[in-house]
Amino acid sequence: MRSEDENSQTKLIEILISSFDQKLDKLSADPSYSYAACIYKVSDKLRKANEGSYTPRLVSIGPLHCDRVQLQGMEAYKLKFMNNFLSRFGIDLHALVKFATREESFVRGCYEGKIHLSPKQLIEVILLDGIFIVELFLENYFIQLRDRNEIIFQHPYMHNDLLHDMMLLENQLPISIMENLLSFVDLSFIHKGKVLTIYHLAHKFFKYVGNTYKVPLTTNCCKARHFVEFLLILHDAPPIKPGSVSGPGSLRKKLSPNSKLEYTRRASELQEAGVKFSSGEGDCLFEVLFAKDKGELKIPKLTVNASTETFFRNLIAFEQLGHVGYYSKNITSYVILMDSLIDTPDDVDILVGKGIIENKLGNSQHIANLFNNLYKEVVTEATDFYFAELCGELNKYRKDRLMSMMKEVLIIFVEKEKWYEMRCIVLSIS
Repeated sequence: MRSEDENSQTKLIEILISSFDQKLDKLSADPSYSYAACIYKVSDKLRKANEGSYTPRLVSIGPLHCDRVQLQGMEAYKLKFMNNFLSRFGIDLHALVKFATREESFVRGCYEGKIHLSPKQLIEVILLDGIFIVELFLENYFIQLRDRNEIIFQHPYMHNDLLHDMMLLENQLPISIMENLLSFVDLSFIHKGKVLTIYHLAHKFFKYVGNTYKVPLTTNCCKARHFVEFLLILHDAPPIKPGSVSGPGSLRKKLSPNSKLEYTRRASELQEAGVKFSSGEGDCLFEVLFAKDKGELKIPKLTVNASTETFFRNLIAFEQLGHVGYYSKNITSYVILMDSLIDTPDDVDILVGKGIIENKLGNSQHIANLFNNLYKEVVTEATDFYFAELCGELNKYRKDRLMSMMKEVLIIFVEKEKWYEMRCIVLSIS
């Protein structure tokens, strides 16, 4: 009886070993496990907060949204851009197909989870979408390349929708694809300056997103794996400055893991306590400075327009994926700071009046709603909060000022009481 049990256990072990061997073989053959994924789907929690900020409106880029029926109208447009690309620059289609075929496994591995497209289908996506982006960027950079009847640049709504779609975390191709496609192009007939990279073209295309127009390209931008990461690196905080007492790099307080996030008060309350607001001269969003001796808070100017919410939401969504190799929560920290300062339209009006916010949305309530909702469903540890020390300094300044004002009021009150008592004594004597 015992030998039968041993035999059955031996068979079971052999079956399990064979099963695991097959699964491991499939795993090693799957390209998605051969490369580090960097393009992820937005979590359901974030998506529920505002689905429109994570969903393409006009064009699908990459494999995650390529089957959406409402985006199929742009496929013919992609073919038109491909034809322009081939004919204008005399590029061999055969060479492009060979390039895309070589890159198919790499591209497949850049996405979270399994991509349900055949190699042929994914190669078509790589070529059509990659060439569309390069051609779009080139026509945006060089006006003379545009067709007379080009509708994208004639209709602002189309350009705005494309800008929205190009900032979506789920709507990306690896930047290296566009970088290689651009290498097929000879721009010598229209450009005599330094060599243009895909990063120069992207910088121009995203000019009016966030503070892109003020922030110069750096070598760090070349580390970006897709355009969301490009915008994140472009807008990130500068390196720590040795010996800094306040400002970028020194604001990250040494907090214990159990510390709670310390927010600051809204702008109107800080102003009532004597804090003076002004527009900072720096280009970086993180050059927020508080001069305690003057009670002055300097914040770099931010233009809030139709693309602002999409910009912040997708950068925050990428920051939430700390395991993909980008561990900063600095953009999230900036949004927390602005959410702390803004609670009502009155707070927005203060910041607009001081030149800190340029309102392109037209309604102060819209801006208040935007910043009040950006941080919903976002997880941040106190140790990740870039502006921890700044908020602590502001709160202490406000508390000290209020205590000082209360003392002044109390002194005046006591003096009045003494004067009243003396008057009563004099009157009683007389």
